[in-house]
Amino acid sequence: MEMVKKDERLSNFELMRIISMFMIVVWHVIMHSDLIGRSSGTLNFVLEFIYDIFSIHVNSFVLLSGYFQYNKKFNWRKLIPLISATWFYKALFAILFFSLGIVWISKVDLIMFLSPLNITANYKTFYWFINAYIILFCLSPFINILIKNLSQKNHRCLIIVLFITLSVLPYISKQTFISNDGYSIASFMMLYIIGAYFGKYKISENIHFKNYSKEKRQFILFCIFLGIILVQFLTICLKRYFGVFDNGFFVYIKDVAGSGLASFSSPIVIVESVVYLLLFETICIKSKFINKVASLTFGIYLIHENNFVFDYIYNFLPLGTTGSLSSLNVLIYLFATGIVIFTISAIIELFRQVLFKCINKIKIVQKIQNKCVSYIEKF
Repeated sequence: MEMVKKDERLSNFELMRIISMFMIVVWHVIMHSDLIGRSSGTLNFVLEFIYDIFSIHVNSFVLLSGYFQYNKKFNWRKLIPLISATWFYKALFAILFFSLGIVWISKVDLIMFLSPLNITANYKTFYWFINAYIILFCLSPFINILIKNLSQKNHRCLIIVLFITLSVLPYISKQTFISNDGYSIASFMMLYIIGAYFGKYKISENIHFKNYSKEKRQFILFCIFLGIILVQFLTICLKRYFGVFDNGFFVYIKDVAGSGLASFSSPIVIVESVVYLLLFETICIKSKFINKVASLTFGIYLIHENNFVFDYIYNFLPLGTTGSLSSLNVLIYLFATGIVIFTISAIIELFRQVLFKCINKIKIVQKIQNKCVSYIEKF
């Protein structure tokens, strides 16, 4: 097998990023088009099932961060591409939609949109994931110190405590004992620590797997992944079955079975996300094309999940305007729409990357970046 350079991105995990981003796109199409709320019968069940399965998308990206970054030297420069790309699309769509008269934006909000800070005064908060990820990135050197000094046993115990506290208890208590819907920094830290564990202690070296061939590990993990999907399927059935009862206990079972299935902090979703990560770890693939497409995924997220875009563009899609499609057509339109959004967004992001590459070659831009990083590091 050809050796891969230490700092070269592995195509197996890059493929995982691509698939995860496509899941995000489809997930958002279902959500913003309110397909589940506007459907019934078998179609409603299938859409809910797809929505629940695809809920691993956010967790997979955070797990990957922990998997690769737990032993890396902290570098403020890594924030520059993230913040600059976010700012670019935030400002671009604000100016575009405002100039076309599609939306009205106050002067205060317009200034916010044109600033690097990812906040607004009177409009919806943009890009919650980016805000959470930046905070996680800033906390990562301290988390890494903890991870470095933990034994494997203590690392495992920490994960169990975090998993019970931030996933199991919120799930079974319906967010009453402790609340965590998966959008919190605490949830991101937990996923980062879990990802770091499997990055530090590879599955191939695990006592239960080290004597198995790569193919056998793949088969076992794939069967576990399918088993979790089956659990999700049965949980949806359980929720619908108990939905006809009004007894307090049955209502509780229905709520617990269904309310947290698509939550990023759900125990089922977290376990599924981890198995998903480990499954891709066993795949051996190297492709420049895959790596290039994967480098566009961040931009795809920023484009299709921009508030102005999903507030006004989704209404013009067939899924957003038609309520009388057959089950088969809805599913075809759903995935076709996901492919179109993914592809167009990728092309736009490719042009942005070329533009920014040219801008970054300008000496004054390099000086500004160096001064900003130098100031932050001194601070």
